[in-house]
Amino acid sequence: MAAAADFRHRLTGRFPYPLGASIFFGQVAVGIVLFAIFQEYVPHELGTNDAWPGYLLTAYGAARFLSETPAGAFSDRVERKLGILVGFALSIPAVLAMALVHDEHLYLACAAFMGLGSAFVWPATYAIAADLYPPHRRGKIVGFLNVGQLLGFGVGALIGALVVERQPLLLFAVAIAGTSAAFVATLIGIPNYRGPGLFRLIHHQHRPSVLSTMSRQLAFLAGLIVAANVALAMLVPAIRPFGDEQLDVSFARLTVVMIPAIVIGAALYVPAGHASDRFGRVKPFFAGQVLLIAGLLVAATTRSLPVAGAAAVVIFAGNVLVVPAWNAAVMDLAPETHRGTLIGFSVALSGLGLALGPAIGGLLVQNAGAPAVFRTSAALCAATGTAIIFYGRIFRHAGQAQPSERA
Repeated sequence: MAAAADFRHRLTGRFPYPLGASIFFGQVAVGIVLFAIFQEYVPHELGTNDAWPGYLLTAYGAARFLSETPAGAFSDRVERKLGILVGFALSIPAVLAMALVHDEHLYLACAAFMGLGSAFVWPATYAIAADLYPPHRRGKIVGFLNVGQLLGFGVGALIGALVVERQPLLLFAVAIAGTSAAFVATLIGIPNYRGPGLFRLIHHQHRPSVLSTMSRQLAFLAGLIVAANVALAMLVPAIRPFGDEQLDVSFARLTVVMIPAIVIGAALYVPAGHASDRFGRVKPFFAGQVLLIAGLLVAATTRSLPVAGAAAVVIFAGNVLVVPAWNAAVMDLAPETHRGTLIGFSVALSGLGLALGPAIGGLLVQNAGAPAVFRTSAALCAATGTAIIFYGRIFRHAGQAQPSERA
């Protein structure tokens, strides 16, 4: 299999830049929907309470959880590019329906449909990276792809925060345009590297059963992924109340203060991925939890906007260390025949975290206030960090690249 650096496309040159562009444009739409439309537009325009943003994120995450493993299996049997195209094609009508719907319960269906679209995109995306890169380079490529993810989400969140109160309908137009641009970038820029045809079925001479790929290590890692994602996802419903009640700033101003955290996080993603290649998956995973605990505890107690901005930098840096480490760890455990399936399973666990976390966060915001959400998240990060230590000791020599793979 050719290395990614040697894999060239006639229009866009070296992989994975077209894939990174697709992720960026798609995440602009996701940032607008999850951050601005769910958090600000729905409570204000539809008159819901503060728990509804969490319910919408739960519907989005639950749809991802239920459909990501089958979507990953789909990407194992066809050209992986087709899975990405299907995902963006499903997201476009989901956003369009949100612009036309004015009932919060119908919004739940729209959120779930958009989650279905995301479910097709991510397993295929990470499987492409795992197919083209050996284990000792996978963390770095995951970091690169997450730069596009974070920057796109940040741009979408910023656009949303600045526009949602003045021209809310413009948000839907920008989100549809972003998803459409992602579809076109995928169609034109990403090669059919598994064969000449987009709809060609992939046949493996020796294809083991899915059950044979399961292991104790994968089960332990799955628990860590769920816990890490729940801890972060529960913060989303608390962001707007945190700005209103604790910092006394507008949603737009709070979003602007988070820009340095997004920029620094994007700058750290590739080095963080490289660290997971060089030092193993466990150490960056654990270090990320330590940074998250520190940032969350500071945010829970401060009433200063600059201090909250600094805490956001620390929280983003912690998340940046965590994401490439667990993604690369799953890639290491996934055989080529079921790579999309197992990666889909791991990303589905992220969807489960995104389903559980906002629901928990929304209930805590209603009953105990935004600071309680940050404290609860820090406690869960502490428990996850402790579990990571045990994971590292139990599977000390498992899931590492062999010398022949490093050649």
